[in-house]
Amino acid sequence: MDPIYVIMIVICVMSMVTMCFHVHSKVFLSNHQKAWFVVTFIGIAVGAAVEFLRAWLEAEQMLPVLYKCITLMEFCITPMLPVPLSLACGIKKPVYFVGGILLLHVAIELMLVCTGAVFYLDADGNYHRGEYYIIYITAYVVSLLYLLMTFYLLSRRFRNRNPVTLIAAGVVIFTGIIPSLINRETRTAYVGMTFMAVILYCYYDGLAQQDIADDLAAQNTRIKNMQTGTIMGIANLIEGRDSNTGAHVKNTSDYVSMLAHAALDAGIYPETIDAHFVELVKQAAPLHDIGKIAVPDRVLLKPGKLTDEEFELMKKHAAEGGRMIYEILDETADKEYTTIAFEVTAYHHEKWNGKGYPFGLAGNDIPVSARIMAIADVYDALTMERVYKKAFSVEKALAIIEEDTGTHFDPVLAPLFVELIRKNTQIRM
Repeated sequence: MDPIYVIMIVICVMSMVTMCFHVHSKVFLSNHQKAWFVVTFIGIAVGAAVEFLRAWLEAEQMLPVLYKCITLMEFCITPMLPVPLSLACGIKKPVYFVGGILLLHVAIELMLVCTGAVFYLDADGNYHRGEYYIIYITAYVVSLLYLLMTFYLLSRRFRNRNPVTLIAAGVVIFTGIIPSLINRETRTAYVGMTFMAVILYCYYDGLAQQDIADDLAAQNTRIKNMQTGTIMGIANLIEGRDSNTGAHVKNTSDYVSMLAHAALDAGIYPETIDAHFVELVKQAAPLHDIGKIAVPDRVLLKPGKLTDEEFELMKKHAAEGGRMIYEILDETADKEYTTIAFEVTAYHHEKWNGKGYPFGLAGNDIPVSARIMAIADVYDALTMERVYKKAFSVEKALAIIEEDTGTHFDPVLAPLFVELIRKNTQIRM
């Protein structure tokens, strides 16, 4: 017997056994699907072994009765293999009709086996195709066409489709299986079936995994949007206590985004500021005053100057806000987002010269996110009317920021912010 053929059959059997074990490791497959995939792979392995046994018996010209039974078994098994494979992929509607046709073929094979109408052995034990061998060919063609239809129907079930895989499956089916029907000496049918089964399984696996990944991404986006909406709502409610009606939240977010983008474009603090950082600090900005929820109304809404005792109460909102961030977001949000949200909340009242609060950080010890937030927060506070003051003009607010650059504000970021505001103000004029 041709050693290459022996190796091919061994590869077929080993591949299908390996696939059986692989299927059990897939979480997204139901037990029903796993069972049908295993039935398919075992069917191909058994079919390959039966074909090998048949070829060996024919080569040795021995045990004609066993040879006839083995041949009948192969003729019955082979066309039926696409049925469990399609069921494994969840394609049920056409399978009953096709399965009925193929089961009818099995019944006809069993009835005609003794007549020699489909195949027979001559006096010397040689195999010959019978007058009605076309019955087997017809069943095989139906089976192959159903295989192609299975690939097509499967591709329509998923959002992501890969036409290259469909073409590859068709090539494998036609180049691997059909030649063995035309010339029985070309024993490539089960090699073709093995590759076909693996390709279909991988195709199904890939499409399912991609759709699952897309669904998870969409779900994460929805959760993120809900979280952002909730955060904005909370921030607006807190800011609304001192009659800002959410304007401060929106304004500071816009200023933070503008300054962070400009710093990125200018290559400032490249070890920290990248596109991801810019997006995160913009999202975190609305939370910077969340700690004000712990400040009494008598302090927060006082129209005049705060006493030393009242100012100490006001100063606690930064540290309290940082505590709340970790309490609210630590287990639900992205870790980087939580960190930046904590930084802008807890440190946005720190000063470059170390005289800020609540921790007295100085210079580069203050996170970049908090330095950006501090500039945006002060500028908007200066240009907005509050219960304790009138709104300052843009130029007066910018003059204050320039005067405090290097003492209150980052000496690199503050001039960039002033330049951006002046440029935008001139454009609007």
